[in-house]
Amino acid sequence: MFFGKIECMKNINPKTPTQANYRILGLIEQMVAVAPKGTALGLTDVISAMFSGYFIESGGAVTPAIEAFLRREVKGEKEREARTRRGAKALTYGSYNMKELIGKVQEIVKREGQWQPIVIQGYRVVPVDFTAYRRASVKKLKTKAYVSDTGKAVSAVPIGMIGSVGEVNGQRIALLKNVTLTDLSLNDSSGHKKQLYKRVAAELAQDEIATFDAGFRLVEAVEANIAHCLIRLATNCTFGKTAGQIPKRTSAKGPEPSQYKAEIVRPLARKHGDKILSATAADRSYTTTGANGYKMKIKVWEKLYFLERQLKKVSNERTKQKLRYTPIRVTAIYHPDYDDPLLLGTPLLQLEPEAAAEVYAARWPIEGLPQTGKYILSGGGGTHYVHHLTAMQRLPALSLIFGSLLKYAAATLPPFRTGFWDRTLKPTYGRLLRHLKKCLPLRRHRVGIQLSGQLFKKRSVTAHLPVGYDAIRPSKT
Repeated sequence: MFFGKIECMKNINPKTPTQANYRILGLIEQMVAVAPKGTALGLTDVISAMFSGYFIESGGAVTPAIEAFLRREVKGEKEREARTRRGAKALTYGSYNMKELIGKVQEIVKREGQWQPIVIQGYRVVPVDFTAYRRASVKKLKTKAYVSDTGKAVSAVPIGMIGSVGEVNGQRIALLKNVTLTDLSLNDSSGHKKQLYKRVAAELAQDEIATFDAGFRLVEAVEANIAHCLIRLATNCTFGKTAGQIPKRTSAKGPEPSQYKAEIVRPLARKHGDKILSATAADRSYTTTGANGYKMKIKVWEKLYFLERQLKKVSNERTKQKLRYTPIRVTAIYHPDYDDPLLLGTPLLQLEPEAAAEVYAARWPIEGLPQTGKYILSGGGGTHYVHHLTAMQRLPALSLIFGSLLKYAAATLPPFRTGFWDRTLKPTYGRLLRHLKKCLPLRRHRVGIQLSGQLFKKRSVTAHLPVGYDAIRPSKT
C-alpha cells in the first residue's frame, strides 16, 4: 500500500498531456496538412501509433497498432473499427506523396529557426545513402538488398535517402530532403542506384556537396553530372597519372593500337598473391591537428584520372571521352584511432583535404535515420506486415520521415530522465519515446499522444469497406 501511494504521487493526473505531447501532436498536424482531411486523420492515427510505441508492440503490424492506440480514446467499438480501417487504407490508398510530406517537414524546421545547416568551406553537407527494410513471404516482391548480418542479398524494400545535416542545440541532426523508391516487381539494384544519382544531380545546389559512403562509385557519380561530390574509395583503388592516351605504333606489323593507356597511380599499398604492390608517392604529404587535438597525417594526389577499365560500363562515347579528361583529387587520411586510412575522392579540386575529412565525418547523422525509423516501426530490424506493394514502400518511407521528425523534436525538447540511473541527461529520441510510452500507476494504461480537435471526424460511410484479410490483401487487377 505504501509503495502504491508513492507511485500515485509521481503522476497524479497521468492523462493530462505534457509539453512533449503537445509538441509532437503539433508537428504531426502540420506535416499531414498537405493531405486531404480524411487521409490526414488516417495518417495521424498511423503516426501517433508509431510515436506511442504500439507498432513496436505489434511487431510492425498496422491494424493492431492503430486499434491499440485508439482503444484508449475511442470507446465505441464500431467507431474504433472504422477509424482503424480508415488509417490502414490511408496508408495504401491515401492521396499524398513522400515529397510533399518531406517538404512540409523541411518547411516546419526552417520556420522554427532552431536547425542550422552545417557549412564547411562554404558548402552545405548533403549525405546520400541506401537502406533496406527486410521482407519475406511476398511473392510479388522481387527486389533484394545485401544485409550485413545475413552476409547475403535477401528480399527487401530498398530506399535511397538524400538528406541534409545541421545542428540543433549543439546536436547534429540529419533531415530528409528526398527519397527514391524503386519498382518492387523488378530486381534492378543498378537501375535504382542510377535513379538516386539522377535525383541528386537534379536537386544539388551550387553551395552543396553530396557525400557518399563505400558502395557508391566515383565514376558513376561524375557520369551523372554530380560535380560537387565526395566519395569514400576502396582501399585497392587505382587511377591514371595522366589522361588516357592511345599509345603510338611501335612495330610495322599488327593492327593500330586502340586501347587508351595511362601510368597507374596506387594510393595505398596492397598484397596481390605473394607479391606486394607498393603505393605511389603522394604529391603532398603533411601532418595537421584536428579540432579535438589529435594529429592526422594527410597524403594528397592531385589531378588523377579514371582508367579505361573504370569506364567500361559507360555506354555513351561522348560521356566517356569527357570522363577521360576529368581530373579528380584523392586524399588519404591517417587517423591515430584507426588502423586503416580513410581514402576519399572528389572531382571538386577546390575542396581542401582537411575540409574533405570534415565533410565526410559530417555525413554520419544520416546513418541514424534508418536506425530510428526501423525502431519505431517494429523495435528494430524494420519488419512490417503489409502485403500491397504500395504499402510495402510507403510504410518504411513514412517511418524514415517520422524518424527524422522525432529526432528533431527530441533535440528541441528538454531531456527526459529514463530512471534514477540516468545521470547524464541528453535530448535523445530514445528518452523521448520512453516518455511517450510511459505507464499509469500499476501499469494499466499508456499515456500516448492525445488526439486533437482540429483533425475532425470525417462523416463518411465505412460499412462497405472490406474487413479482415480482405482489407489488406492486394487487388486481383
